[in-house]
Amino acid sequence: MRAVMTMMKLGLGAVLVGAVSVLAACLGEPSSADPGGSIDGTTPGSSGSSGTSGTSGTSGSSGTSGSSGTSGSSGSSGTSGTSGTPDGGDPNAGEAPCTLSSKMYGTMKMWECVPTGMGSAPAGLVVAMHGYTQGVVQASSPNQAWGFKSTSQWATLAQQHKFYVIFPDKGTQAFSWYAFFGTSGIARTDQEPSQIAAMVKDMSAKYAIDPTKVFANGLSAGAYMTTVMLATYPDVFAAGSMFEGGAYGCSTSCAALGKKGNGWTWPGNHAPTLVTGAYPTVWKSATAKKPRLLVFQGDADGAVTPENMADAVQQWKGAVGITAAGTKTTVKGHEYTEYTKNGETMLATLLMHGIGHGTPVDPGPGADQGGWDPNPSQTASADANAVQDWTNTAGIWGPYYSAKFFGLIP
Repeated sequence: MRAVMTMMKLGLGAVLVGAVSVLAACLGEPSSADPGGSIDGTTPGSSGSSGTSGTSGTSGSSGTSGSSGTSGSSGSSGTSGTSGTPDGGDPNAGEAPCTLSSKMYGTMKMWECVPTGMGSAPAGLVVAMHGYTQGVVQASSPNQAWGFKSTSQWATLAQQHKFYVIFPDKGTQAFSWYAFFGTSGIARTDQEPSQIAAMVKDMSAKYAIDPTKVFANGLSAGAYMTTVMLATYPDVFAAGSMFEGGAYGCSTSCAALGKKGNGWTWPGNHAPTLVTGAYPTVWKSATAKKPRLLVFQGDADGAVTPENMADAVQQWKGAVGITAAGTKTTVKGHEYTEYTKNGETMLATLLMHGIGHGTPVDPGPGADQGGWDPNPSQTASADANAVQDWTNTAGIWGPYYSAKFFGLIP
């Protein structure tokens, strides 16, 4: 029981495979002139992959969770309401309207966020994946985090810069990012990777999506799922960014669960061939574009420790064929390293000093500031009741700098 509570505090879940219990870690306007690349503005990136209702009422803004909303009228989909902020503000103000699709994708739902004022020109799409215990629109309660939509404010960026966002939604459950019995569950044809790809296909059929500007992002379990999607669907995703994730092919033993130095040891790095074997048609082609990756990592993260960033770096360098050493600078006071190939930034890391496990946000009025930290902190709390917001005031807004890396923000 103590081990289970420890995992709950760190955003970790459990899955049952047969009779074996396997513990799962939680873990602007599109600019054709800016194909993405360095977030410090020094190195260009690649142009991307070739790729292929009733409404719910809003809840009040008073209190930490807001008052309950009115029930919506019947229909096939509904718009998300606001949960309210402790100071009476609205974390969802100015965001692209987000509606819940009536279609189920395996065990997942999909929230689609479509900015107002979209023209006919094709625009980018970000697939944003939440962490364990978090979901997309949940309000805080014991053993439950605030939803990824409100805290990340991806939909706000989408409205400002005119691109689409979808949130795959597993409620408070973790995405199946982890390998078990080999690589079962994380292959291209397995349920969750194929169903998330189906969401992209459905959005592309419904809206004018630029197939070279489809991107993945996630926190914790959603961050690990980001590398799953890039590895298995490099023909769909041009790039991805992850907030505290790790290499493709990880099992749950990659997560320290707060036990570093007390029984947990790093299980070992994961080979680049795991990535290149996930979809050889692209990965082993000399001419096909490969997905780019941006990794955010807190050096005070006890759940997904910095060893995971080092693992992801060596794996991605090998997968995309990077041989040169990285170039280090700083972005917003944090250590930024980028790795280039043929003049393009194919891999970058942002190591955040003193920051723990959660979406990095930087609330404020600046153009590059945003995100919402319901309980302002730099590291996720470790209280006995596992009340976590999975958001950290890090002095840098992860979604904004992810969008710059993607080329969605000039």
